[in-house]
Parts: sequence; structure tokens; C-alpha cells
Amino acid sequence: MGMEIHLNEGILLEPPTIGHSALLLLGMCNSCRLSILVQDEMMQEIVDGLAQGILSMQIENGAFRIEFGKAEILRGIEFFPGEAMLSLMSVHELSTTSMPGLLEESTRRAILPAMERAFGFYSNHYYTEDVSTNFNIWQVLAFAKYYDALDNDQTTKKVEVRNYVLDMCQEICKSRSWKYELARGQSFYVNLETVEIACGLDALAEGIRIAQEQEDLASIAKLFKMHATNALYFLKWTQEQVPEEQVPGKGGLGHGGTQVFEQRLDVTGHAISA
Repeated sequence: MGMEIHLNEGILLEPPTIGHSALLLLGMCNSCRLSILVQDEMMQEIVDGLAQGILSMQIENGAFRIEFGKAEILRGIEFFPGEAMLSLMSVHELSTTSMPGLLEESTRRAILPAMERAFGFYSNHYYTEDVSTNFNIWQVLAFAKYYDALDNDQTTKKVEVRNYVLDMCQEICKSRSWKYELARGQSFYVNLETVEIACGLDALAEGIRIAQEQEDLASIAKLFKMHATNALYFLKWTQEQVPEEQVPGKGGLGHGGTQVFEQRLDVTGHAISA
């Protein structure tokens, strides 16, 4: 049996959160997929310890505490819990397919029940509270993987999770940037923030994949595809606006549209993932 671990505050220069652990765990999972990391005993201990550390932060109602050593569950709810759940489902997927033994069996078995409890809390939070689009993005990415992991005989739960994912994707499409500016073409591009489009596209790609599975959801899949196509045109356009000699912004995506003074790794990463 391994032990729970999280990153060190002295190295981070800020209090460690489940978000720090999640992004490290996601990076390690993807490095394993690409054979950049070798599945040795040390790597397995770190992966399992990070997963256990995140699981240890879940409370009885299904929510995850954000900062290690603290009880807060709402600060950063738009990002950290979704990141944490996505990392848990990513390592669960790896450990049940191409890399058995990546997790301790007890850790692997704990993940899906934790996701079921989390679904109850976060879906209720979404339907009863005013949440930002950032909440939708990470929740979609996490629960799309949970949807895939559910057995086909878990029909009721699978439909509930599917509807939650698709509802959040539709909410992204209804946001100001997507519905009123992106869909109206290049004359509106100058008012758009790249971050909203690139990050939303990552979630929408999962919505398309899931909606395409059911014939009765064809109209929803068609809607999502239309918005995704518009988003790809916009992201291509943003790069065309960056002068060749401008190093910041060329080859990556930043926060804005016509003037890219930075390369945001998170924004670019979401676009690549989509």
C-alpha cells in the first residue's frame, strides 16, 4: 500500500492544491502514453501517491477540498476539482488498459466510486448555482471520461452523466463569445478572446463525440460541429494576424485576438487537445 503525496509548498512558492497534483498527474499520464516515462517502481509510486492524495481530499458530500490542509471547497471550483477528476479518470483509463499495475489495486478501485459521489455534488452545483464557462470546460473533460468508463448496463447513470456533459456543452455554445460573436464571422473576431474559444473547443470536441453516439442527438451533434468549425477558423485567423517577426504569439495562442503579446501554454494546450 502506497502513501498519499502532494507537491511541496516550498518548491511551489504557494500553498499546494489538488490542481497542482492534477496537472502533474495528467502530465505523467500523457508522458506514459508517449513512452517518455518508463513504468518503473519509482514512477508508479509517484503516480499512485498523487492519485491517493487527490482522493483523500474528497469529503462526504462528494466535493473535493481545494487546498491541502484546508476545508475550502468553493474557491477555485471552476478549475481545480475538474482538473483533479480529469487526472483521476486519465490514470484510471491507463491502469485498466495499456498500463496495468500503474496504480495500486485499492487506488484504482476507489476512483469510480469517488467520481459517482462527485457527480452528485458537482452536477447539483451546476444546475442550482450560477457558474462560469470555465466550470463547464473542466467538468466536461472529466465526466466525458467517467461516461466512457461506465458499463453499458448502468443505463440510468450513463444517461444522467451524458446529459450533464451535453448540457454544459450547450451552455458553452450559448455564451456571448460563441453565440453572438464567433458565429457571425471575421468582422466580429476582433472582439473575441482567444482563451474562451480555445478552451471551450476542447470541451466541445467531447460533446461532439458523445452526441454522435445516439441518432436522436444528431441535431445537437450538428450544432456542436458548426460551432467547432467556426472556432477552428477563428483560431487559424488569430495566428494569421501575428507578424512573422513577432516571437511572442507566433506558433502559440494567447489571451486576445489581433494583438498577441504572450503565448499561453494552457490556451494552446486546450486547442491541441481538441
